Amino acid sequence: MTTERLVPISIVGARGRMGKTLIREIVLSDSMILEAAVDREGGAGLGQDAGRLAGLHDIGVTVVDELRPRRNSVVVDFSLAHATDANIRRCVEAGVPLVLGTTGLQKSTRELLRTASREIAIVSAANFSVGVTLLTRIAGLVAGSLGESWDAELLEIHHSHKRDAPSGTALRIAKAVAKATGRDLEGVMRTDRAGEHARPRERGEIGVAAVRGGDSIGEHTLMFLAEGERLELTHRAFDRAIFARGALRAARWVASRAPGLYTMADVIGLGDLG
Repeated sequence: MTTERLVPISIVGARGRMGKTLIREIVLSDSMILEAAVDREGGAGLGQDAGRLAGLHDIGVTVVDELRPRRNSVVVDFSLAHATDANIRRCVEAGVPLVLGTTGLQKSTRELLRTASREIAIVSAANFSVGVTLLTRIAGLVAGSLGESWDAELLEIHHSHKRDAPSGTALRIAKAVAKATGRDLEGVMRTDRAGEHARPRERGEIGVAAVRGGDSIGEHTLMFLAEGERLELTHRAFDRAIFARGALRAARWVASRAPGLYTMADVIGLGDLG
């Protein structure tokens, strides 16, 4: 009888909402162990036990301000976009896989990800929910079937503290719609219909609207509208733990993968979503 190897996990962004949730899920897991908890230099909570930081008992892992991953471990990064480049380089130097959930990345960072993926395995996703991953696949299938004769509009809602808009998940869904109908999202996406941008809707454009407020964890509704009917596809997140569980599922999966840039679709066996 073989015993499943415990996967050591380093969490970057330990003091954030996702970071604390990830720590709790790891501590309660029987297939992972928390190797390190990292947060920004000078942040409150440095030197504190990571278990206590996450609202649990002491676990003997202190929150530090420098990422030093060891081989045979996996780094899970949900920190801030400006720190992502340095975290990617540290993973490459150490030869460890990376699960990246940070959104709002610059073009240069996305290029660095592609370069780094030649040397290490990386799972990068705007949303680690299994449901959202399936919604993105379904969005492309529906869009390809309906074509441009049906108008596509996407509404996303997040809590008032979210920094980027539209959300990375909304952009991913919209991209799936555009790709399925042979369009380039940058050329057809419309995020503003007020003021100088006010005009009738043009055929083929994809509307993306963002709402920020309250404590909404995340909601995405994709609408296909035609004369006399409307089709809606919606995913609502009610517990932040679903994202942590998805990210840690990705961490266990990527631990044994060859170098490459993967998505959550690869993790759950759907293949590339485009």
